[in-house]
Amino acid sequence: MQTISRDYTAEHTANSGKSTNAVDHSSQSEHEGLSYHKWYNVPCGELLTAAHQNVVVINGDVPVESACETLINNGISSAPVWDKDRNVFVGMFDYRDVVTYVLVGLSKDIPLDESASMEFKELVRLARSREPVPVKLAADISHKNPFYSVLEQTHLLQVAELFSSTIHRVAVMDSNGLKGIISQSTVIQYLYKNIEKFPDVQEVFAKSIRELGLGTKAIIAVEGSATVLDALKLMAKHDVSSLAVLNASGGIVANLSMSDIKWVMRSFKFNLLWQTCLHFVGFIDSEQGIMDGRDKLPVFDVLETSTLGYAVGKMIATKAHRVWVVERATGPPVSVVTLTDVFRMITPHLNPTEE
Repeated sequence: MQTISRDYTAEHTANSGKSTNAVDHSSQSEHEGLSYHKWYNVPCGELLTAAHQNVVVINGDVPVESACETLINNGISSAPVWDKDRNVFVGMFDYRDVVTYVLVGLSKDIPLDESASMEFKELVRLARSREPVPVKLAADISHKNPFYSVLEQTHLLQVAELFSSTIHRVAVMDSNGLKGIISQSTVIQYLYKNIEKFPDVQEVFAKSIRELGLGTKAIIAVEGSATVLDALKLMAKHDVSSLAVLNASGGIVANLSMSDIKWVMRSFKFNLLWQTCLHFVGFIDSEQGIMDGRDKLPVFDVLETSTLGYAVGKMIATKAHRVWVVERATGPPVSVVTLTDVFRMITPHLNPTEE
């Protein structure tokens, strides 16, 4: 782990590297001077001040396992990776990348796509031969973590447009370099905490999931008897970061996320991959009880008649990016609502319910 150096500049980030992306700020001035009662006029820098972040940057030369340990030790789900040889951020590294890396290493019998990049081919070669893999090769191998950067003056509208797609986090730059990271959760927590300041968000949050037309997505789920490895493969296949674990009657007993791979990587307990999902969830509950001194039994579902605000509060309370939607209490899940859905509902011109 290393802390951000003052040598890293916004210019480096915006103009260098294969997976570096800079948001266009050409329309920034047209929003200047508008009041904050429209949440999307809040500058990104204000959220960093509220969050009191300790910025963590991963050295691109360290092995994937060490990078994963950095995430675990700092209690974060993602961090930017700096390639000192190229003097650029090469991507974000998160648990989805860890899962992709683990699956690649366990798939020796699967032929490699010839159209894959040289970096990915080298990662596969090293992983399958059990050699250390520099994390700079694994950053964004899931193709979900490009390094997007914005300036601290950038308004949340531009960030929300990214968060309404497949992007979950962006870097915030100032004149000295990387100032912090804003994620979907960072913005939603800020809005939820300051909801009285934003009448437009209040109005949307007061509507039910059914009224907003949410809760119609097909769910991805496994039975509790499925192995953890099968669950991870299913998530990778369907391009989701979480799935529901069901009991024999179809009810939700747990939520399994790609971020749970940290319990496998911690002390390298790879045998857990071949345990059932129910056993794995029990193991996690036990470990969390030891670490926190209490059991964690978050509720993962909401009713179709629940308000979006209630669903958002549930996600914040459980530190989740989604909640499952059920027709009745203790009933089987019928759909899912994600933070991405929330951004689509509250962002102007993306909300289909707006006139």
